[in-house]
Amino acid sequence: MKKFWMIVALSLIMWAETASAALVASVDRKLIPQGETVILTLKYDGGKTNQQPDFMPLQKDFSIFSTGTAFQHNFINGKTTQSQEWQLMLMPRGIGKITIPSLALGKLRSNPVEIEVVEANSPVANKAAKASGQAGQPRLAIEAKVDNTNPYVQQEVNVAVKLFDYGGMQIENIIPLDANENNWTVHSLGEPELDSEVINGETVRVITLRFALFPQKSGVLKLPEFMARGYYLTRKARDPMRQIFDDAFGGMGIGGGFDDIFATKQPVSVTSKPIEITVKPMPDGQRSAWWIPAESVELYSEWKPTPPQFKVGEAVTRNIYIKAVGVTDNQLPNPDFKDSDALRQYPEKPVAEMKIENGKIASYKMISTVYIPSKQGKTIVPEVSVNWFNVKTGKGETTTLPAMEINVLPNENIRDTVAVEPEAPAKPEAPQQADTTQSIADVEPEYAAPWYVKYIWVIAAFAAGCVISWIIIRRQRPQNDADEVLPAKDYAKRVRAAAKANDVKELRDSLIYWCRQNYQRDDITNLRDVAQAVGYPEFAKLLEELSARLYNPQAAQWNAQAFMNCFDKVVSKKYSSTKGSGKPLPDLYD
Repeated sequence: MKKFWMIVALSLIMWAETASAALVASVDRKLIPQGETVILTLKYDGGKTNQQPDFMPLQKDFSIFSTGTAFQHNFINGKTTQSQEWQLMLMPRGIGKITIPSLALGKLRSNPVEIEVVEANSPVANKAAKASGQAGQPRLAIEAKVDNTNPYVQQEVNVAVKLFDYGGMQIENIIPLDANENNWTVHSLGEPELDSEVINGETVRVITLRFALFPQKSGVLKLPEFMARGYYLTRKARDPMRQIFDDAFGGMGIGGGFDDIFATKQPVSVTSKPIEITVKPMPDGQRSAWWIPAESVELYSEWKPTPPQFKVGEAVTRNIYIKAVGVTDNQLPNPDFKDSDALRQYPEKPVAEMKIENGKIASYKMISTVYIPSKQGKTIVPEVSVNWFNVKTGKGETTTLPAMEINVLPNENIRDTVAVEPEAPAKPEAPQQADTTQSIADVEPEYAAPWYVKYIWVIAAFAAGCVISWIIIRRQRPQNDADEVLPAKDYAKRVRAAAKANDVKELRDSLIYWCRQNYQRDDITNLRDVAQAVGYPEFAKLLEELSARLYNPQAAQWNAQAFMNCFDKVVSKKYSSTKGSGKPLPDLYD
């Protein structure tokens, strides 16, 4: 019986403790500018517990950046109190009044808390910042402006994304957000532009990023929204560690900047407002043609050698270039080379690339074509033409590389091959008596080396040249200092490992170190220098995609396996190099 009453007494004590426990929710501020965070504190005063609150209800309206737990044990006036706290850094997903829902800890539930999210740098946000003593804290806003709200399908649409920073924000990235609808392809139009503007009497830092977007279907489409992410540092007004540091080093003039050690990173994220545009379909008259909605298309060519000399049976190379402004390189067609009875044509695999010119995407394609005349005399090199759609005039146009007349000279070593079928060999005549004064057996045959001997000599000479060059490079290589300099092959391994791991930052650094060692050039500092040093158009294009991936983690063009395959070609030099010119395609005009 005594045991029964002891159990009842203990149960009543535990029930009383549980009944007196509470879970209280509070926030550090109730008016939050868009893109900034709010600190939610859950306090449980029932002592230490191994249970965790259920935070799932928060994910509907908030992004959870961090969580932390603290336990307090206080002894005041002979009375012991214990409490446990959870602190969450939350970023609201929308604008307006939002309720932080009641959260559960076992059978306990916290009180709901209402907050209000206002547009960044709005008068309400500024007034709240001054009232709370946070007037010096950074505020930011973002806007996106489009240059054309009624383009044709696959026509270039340029978007300028501006981030207004009112002080101190450390930007991590500005990226387009797409709901995986495959409605757009996005290309960066260069590095960010940094400027400042005076708004309402206050100097504001303005960071502008430009993108080229290509709609992939017609109709009413939403432009991808753009998100800027970063952080700013917050410091406690009376941080004892910071005060100690200032007292110790402030007089030495080295205190500035070092107190950031004691600051807290406050995440910031802001998204541009959605923009709708109406995309026009391909015109009816263009549906049967290759669709090129461009601002301009040009055709030009160069002969090798220059000027060309045509002989029967001898090859002459002609590089034909297509340049189009306002389309991507994969939108460029392969021109149709018209047949010619007197001139055989052998187009090689095209090489394409994209550039940024005057704030627009300019795409180039080079088709190297070999011409071999089959008979002498006057003949015509057929014209080359490209049909395209002029988005400025709204009309279809044709750009033509005119036909040209050439004079084909005879070849002393090759007969004029007018007839296609070879002639039958003539029957040998009986030898004349006068020709038999010397017998065939008396004539010593002239020695002829096997056909492959000259190739062996060429290969041996090439190998010897490679060995000598390697020795010279090894002797000229600077000795390692305190920082170890690895051989190019070791950096090549790092490049492959980084590409396989999809670590684009490590890949960029390893590529630069590899290129420095491989070409013995200390002036290589970025991916553009790497592309110029290698001189391989396909590799240069992949480096451009890598550069876009560095700034835009969601870039759809990046293909790690394709990069590794191309890098293997570069390392083994099994590619057609244009390194001598320093660029894959020549300029349009001299």
